[in-house]
Amino acid sequence: MLVIYRHSLAMENDNTIIEYISEWPINGTRSQDNDIQSLSGMGSFLWRRVKSYANEKTNPPKKLNLSQRSGEELEEEPVANVSLSRWWKTTGKTLLSDEQELPDSVNPNTLISFISRSGPGIEYIQSEIRRLRCKIQDGERRPDVYAALSSFYEKMGNLSLAITHMEGAIEKCPDNSEYKWMIAKLKRMYNVRAAQEKVLVKMNINSESSRDGVLKFPKQVMRVHIEDLSYADFFYKFALTSTPVVITGLATKMTVAPWTMQHIKERAGNCFVTVKKTIPASVEWARLEDAKRITVGEYIDKILSDDSSEKTYLFDWSLPLNCPQLAEEITMPKYFAGDFLQRTMAGSLYKDSWPSLFIAPAGLTSELHVDAFASNFWMALFQGRKRWVFFDPVDLPMLYPRYEHSFDPVFDVDLSCPDLEQYPLLRNVQPRECILEPGDVLFVPAGCPHRVENLDKSLAISGNFVDLSNFSRVKDELQINSLLDPRARQLLDQFMEEGFRCNMSSDITDMKWEDYKGAVHANYEHYEITPETVKECFSELN
Repeated sequence: MLVIYRHSLAMENDNTIIEYISEWPINGTRSQDNDIQSLSGMGSFLWRRVKSYANEKTNPPKKLNLSQRSGEELEEEPVANVSLSRWWKTTGKTLLSDEQELPDSVNPNTLISFISRSGPGIEYIQSEIRRLRCKIQDGERRPDVYAALSSFYEKMGNLSLAITHMEGAIEKCPDNSEYKWMIAKLKRMYNVRAAQEKVLVKMNINSESSRDGVLKFPKQVMRVHIEDLSYADFFYKFALTSTPVVITGLATKMTVAPWTMQHIKERAGNCFVTVKKTIPASVEWARLEDAKRITVGEYIDKILSDDSSEKTYLFDWSLPLNCPQLAEEITMPKYFAGDFLQRTMAGSLYKDSWPSLFIAPAGLTSELHVDAFASNFWMALFQGRKRWVFFDPVDLPMLYPRYEHSFDPVFDVDLSCPDLEQYPLLRNVQPRECILEPGDVLFVPAGCPHRVENLDKSLAISGNFVDLSNFSRVKDELQINSLLDPRARQLLDQFMEEGFRCNMSSDITDMKWEDYKGAVHANYEHYEITPETVKECFSELN
């Protein structure tokens, strides 16, 4: 389960937050954050934008010579988010009606999303579209003008025109990686909408079944005991077919000593962590945003005391990076021990990000989301119960995803109270569900949208991994991320090397931590699960 790690600066009010967005340049030199291992491409990109703003307040950037008239310098046209934040700071906030309250959030992306959907925000977007179209008609056919116009059309939901104008920007500036990233996102959004429209055409909205207002959960996730599941069965029956499975009796075998909250407090109590909170209007991954910084010990004390005011989530906290002494207690199950990320060079993206720790009070949820970069995911539960709801990857368009500022979608549907009248495509999905119990380990295949509810106060660890079941999809996602993130490019280059060790063995065994991190795979050329055999299996499945 991957969260895009975003730094936030100390800000006193919403206006200050918007100010930080408002000065992000469209182009510029980006530095590499070597100290943050778990960044995704867009998360890293946004943080570098914020840092570049701080530098430019002291040394303002020069205007660019963008005019077709020789020697004339003009200000570069900002994309929609930047333009909206400038407008909000100077004018827009005075136009919001008393009935329209800003979300209870300090997250810039969430605030900008709300502003762009408000009445005054929509009017401003429409006026900017008219202004930019006039500029193009008057001969100012610069790439930044096309890119800005594209971003405003995206805000209005006109994806065809957004793509057309972004193609115009790329035609005039073919090496601009940010434009390429933007058009890749637009095309993904367009494909989702096309899939939705195709299903809607086939649906008979007036039929009796279509008027059924209840989302049914006809499938339960299969439960298999560890003694009855070989590695080969796991890989071919579940990983390769994108089928979730609960492996029972496994979590208790994964740690040297039993993991309880008290044990975590003893080993990691003095470590600091930024806990999360659920923001219903958030456009961040799983609708979770940073809440406050606290020690692990303080947080656990609040959970154990049943403090009703503590509605925060210790969520996806990297153990290798933040508390290696806890990570060293872990034995990696054979099902996940062949992780390709561990076959990359030291310091590579994601190599040291997992396993990560999860602690939550009863009642908190991580809303519907998809794990990033097409990674597979596992979770081992030591305490409490979690209710999981899954959807097949092909059902993603039926869940009304939105791609706001990254390739990690947020979903409009509320699975706690699904509205099948407003979101009729939900009638076409067949979700799975399960209750994860202490001692269980859950496998979540790449690309499966899912929602998690903590039924009790809970303690768990998780990890994302790559093997031959999702290797091709991971490389496709990294290809997009690498447009903005040099570390994603470095990881992709390693995966694409002709000699990369991507064979797998069905004889793999559980690995103690030091063996997992230092596995040599000296005889990998003799491993019997190869890209060729997997390709044959995929052909048979399809």
